[in-house]
Amino acid sequence: MENKKKKCSSKIHSKIDAVNYCQECKLFLCNKCLNFHSVLHENHTLYNLDKDLNNIFTDICKYENHLYKLEFYCKNHNELCCLACICKIIKEGYNQHKDCEVCEIKDIENEKKSKLKENIKCLEDLSQKLQTSIDELKILFEKINENKESLKLNIQKIFTKIRNCLNDREDEILLGIDNQFDKTYYSENIIKESEKLPNKTKILLEKGKTIENEWNNNKLNLLINDCINIENNIKEINNINEKIKNYNLSQNIQIKFYPEEENEINKFLEKIKSFGNIGGTNIDNYIYKFKACPNNIKEERKYMITGENENIITKTGTDCKWAGTICEYKLENSKEEYKWKIKILKSKNKDLMVGVAPIDFDINSSSYNTCGWYLYCHKNCNNPPLYSGPPYNYNYKSINLNKVKDEIIIIMNMNKRTLKFIIDNEDKGESYSDIPIDKPIFPVVLLGNKDDSVEIVKC
Repeated sequence: MENKKKKCSSKIHSKIDAVNYCQECKLFLCNKCLNFHSVLHENHTLYNLDKDLNNIFTDICKYENHLYKLEFYCKNHNELCCLACICKIIKEGYNQHKDCEVCEIKDIENEKKSKLKENIKCLEDLSQKLQTSIDELKILFEKINENKESLKLNIQKIFTKIRNCLNDREDEILLGIDNQFDKTYYSENIIKESEKLPNKTKILLEKGKTIENEWNNNKLNLLINDCINIENNIKEINNINEKIKNYNLSQNIQIKFYPEEENEINKFLEKIKSFGNIGGTNIDNYIYKFKACPNNIKEERKYMITGENENIITKTGTDCKWAGTICEYKLENSKEEYKWKIKILKSKNKDLMVGVAPIDFDINSSSYNTCGWYLYCHKNCNNPPLYSGPPYNYNYKSINLNKVKDEIIIIMNMNKRTLKFIIDNEDKGESYSDIPIDKPIFPVVLLGNKDDSVEIVKC
């Protein structure tokens, strides 16, 4: 049936757009007709033409220019079809099911009737369980939402505390600067005091000469009192002069804020940027979930993913052709260190590579055409070498570890950008350093032989 506007089936309203179709009456209805029809036939099946146009059943094939009734059934596509659909003649609009297994609809009556009983039973079961599931889902959603809001509130409290602490520390250091400068250079009032000295000295000098000239003409106690005042003022002037000298002497003193090195400040800022992580008891497990095998992968490189957390890879392709996959989730820069274990469940020659790879790891290719950083194992390797494909070639550098028996622990430090391997509890330190993390990186596994199987787990 064409997906275009239909007109009302009533002759009176034949120019008005239909809004519904009645399955039983096989009529297109406009709004006016629909009102009457709904009153007369409450139980008829109605299709809304805006939403259900493609689901309308009119007995006539839905394909354009197919004017035949739907009298056949295609087993390949599980759909009704008409004479034009199964016609062998190659003609525009014909032979949609010419190569399918087709029968008359009466031939599948009993089969569909039996299937209907199964479906009715299935729907009855669903109707009983569905509301319970919906109610449980609502309760779960409320709990999850409460947990989310509580978590956000807690994070806000923590960061408010950090901001308040930083503000308090800032105020403390600023006050410390004032105290340090006042202690080292005295107060700025010395400038105001020093500006008074020339005039004060001149007045005292004149006063002293006057006292000297009039010594015999005034009372002795008055003269001595004036002398004491002059002595005290000279002491005050000398004190201010001493401060001025100290100012000049302290010109080489430098008061600084530490740290002043930009890289130290940046390190602290990076710590602030990386402070806090979102995680949980189960979230980290999802990091070690393998990507499923692509449909278009070559047969010799095929593998399958199993395990409760989809964390077991088994090679189903042929020997000597690497089958590789990365995990679903990347290693986040916000976390300092990731640690996971590769358990060898089954392996003919221990022929495998494990490590990390960037996001452009080609899951359809062998490791030799893909960049990454791996430990390359084999039953004959007493010292398993390192391998990293282009453009990061560290091929066959020995790391002096014993041959693999049962498991390999891999540790990726995101801050240091280092990777190391622990083989059967033997740790020889970092194998790779300066791993670029400008692209997202993922845990990766590659298997060389058919039926080889390994498991990846958090540790």
